[in-house]
Amino acid sequence: MTPLILVCSQDAELYLLLAHILRCEGFEARLGASEDDVVDACTSAEISAVLLDCVEWPGDVAFLCALLKGAGLSVGALIGEDMGAEHLQLIKSGLDEGIMRPLSPSKLLAFLHGIGTRSEVVTRPSFAIDPEFIFERHAVVVGGKRIALAPMEARILRFLLKKHGQVSTREQLIEAVWPDRHAVMNRTVDVHIGRLRKAVAGLRNLRVRTVYGAGYALEFQDG
Repeated sequence: MTPLILVCSQDAELYLLLAHILRCEGFEARLGASEDDVVDACTSAEISAVLLDCVEWPGDVAFLCALLKGAGLSVGALIGEDMGAEHLQLIKSGLDEGIMRPLSPSKLLAFLHGIGTRSEVVTRPSFAIDPEFIFERHAVVVGGKRIALAPMEARILRFLLKKHGQVSTREQLIEAVWPDRHAVMNRTVDVHIGRLRKAVAGLRNLRVRTVYGAGYALEFQDG
C-alpha cells in the first residue's frame, strides 16, 4: 500500500512541487487546506504522516502539531528562517522533523523514509540487564517494555547506544542525527534530549546523563 502524506499548505505551487517529489519517491500526497482537514487526518487510517507548511499556514501550527501527535502521526514542518520561536513551540508540541525553507529535498526525504521503517533490534555490547532495544515505527521496546518515541528521539537514542558510556557533544549529535546540520541550534538538541530523557524515565536501569560543558551520555546502571 502506498503511504499517504497529508500536505497542509495554502501555497498551491508548493503543494504541486511536494506532490511531485513524493510521487517520485513512492508516496502519495493529499492536500490539506484547512484545520478541518488536519482534524480529519487524526481519525484517518489512510494517512501515514503530515507535512505542515508553517510559513503559509494562517492558524496555530503548534496546536495542530500536538493534535496530530496525540493521534500517533508523524509530523514534519516546513519552517521559515525567521521562525525560531515557532520552531521551539512545535518541538514542545511533539514535532518529529523541522525542515527549513528554502526547502532541502534531502531533509524532506530523510523524514519521509523514516516514517515506515521496519522494527530494528539493537543489542548493547555489554552484560546488561536489558540488552535489547527493538526500534519500531513510533516506539522502542527495551527489555520487553514498550516506550512511545518520536523518530528524532529514536535517532538520538540509536546514536547514544552506539556510543554508550561515552560523552557525545551537541555538535556530534547534530552531525550524526540531523540531515541538515546547518539548520539546527544547540537549544534544539537540548529540547529533544529532554524529551528523550522523559520518555525513558521509567526505565530504572537506563538514563541520559548531562555532562555539563561537554554533552550527553547514555548510562546503564545495575540494580
